[in-house]
Amino acid sequence: MASPDGSSAARDPRLHHDALAARRVFVAPDRESRPHDHAAGVVEDAAGRCPFCAGNESWTPPTVLRCPADPALPWRSRIVPNRYPVAVDAAAAGRGEPTAHEAAAIRPAHGVHEVVIESAAHERTILAVEPPAWREVWALCRARLEALAARADLAWATVFKNSGPGAGASLEHLHSQLVAIDFVPPFMEVEIAAAADAVDPFGRLIASARAEGRIVMERADLVALVPPAPRQPYETWILPCEPEPYFHGTGADRVAALADLTRDFVARLQELAPTADYNWWLHQLPFGRHAGDARLATTWHWHLEILPRLTPFAGFELGTGCHVTTVAPEEAARRLRGR
Repeated sequence: MASPDGSSAARDPRLHHDALAARRVFVAPDRESRPHDHAAGVVEDAAGRCPFCAGNESWTPPTVLRCPADPALPWRSRIVPNRYPVAVDAAAAGRGEPTAHEAAAIRPAHGVHEVVIESAAHERTILAVEPPAWREVWALCRARLEALAARADLAWATVFKNSGPGAGASLEHLHSQLVAIDFVPPFMEVEIAAAADAVDPFGRLIASARAEGRIVMERADLVALVPPAPRQPYETWILPCEPEPYFHGTGADRVAALADLTRDFVARLQELAPTADYNWWLHQLPFGRHAGDARLATTWHWHLEILPRLTPFAGFELGTGCHVTTVAPEEAARRLRGR
């Protein structure tokens, strides 16, 4: 926990809970020190000082997982611990038991925070990565999530991407992030509760998208669709047509299909809005022992939500949780299809 004497413990990530606002906040002071090559104003020389480029491996913590696995071969993608994490292994950090107040409102932010470096070269868009190598990136993520799911101290995990400064990226070199934590986050709790109260919610989501013209594209048995209430123009979800609670439990065909669909989507978004930054994140069920309603495991579909950042979130959105979009969902899907 925070130390009044100013020791390093004061900079360890903490989790603060506001019961009145039903909000949890990760307080991570070290993230203030993250490098920002977008902010530098000179991107031409970024490759020479980039910690994610091949040849600069000593600038990051040791590799957790890589492709190819053979260390004698040059790597194409790899996963490393995040040097500026929102959560760390509390046991490894040597933290003792929290006080009663800390347990209720403030405690160490326990978990895993890693960076998925998606290219050895200094690329800025996933479209610069050849399709086979891009499929390897998603296979690497699936394998890492599977390993984390086996840990008894973790409850849930996600993979997310911030693409571009408008989406929160601090470094331009292609990368995503992987976070696993010891609780189920509020957004997931809300989504899980809504799914638990519905009959085949994801099946109905796909069926209504077909009926209303909101299907964007399909690959294998995955479908990309515009949700019925998109938060931004061209928001798109990718999910399997059949129930599957965990991305880390999916097969190689679906991993490849997801990789291909994300490339296809980004290509279409680039045509429609060439300067658009975007975020995506993976929603899957909490790990088995934390999943709650066992019936959900037979009806839940893991899904990747992709949110272009075409307009900023302003006071109305931040103060109400309601969003405003300028493009109707069926029209967004038509434009993304290219017809």
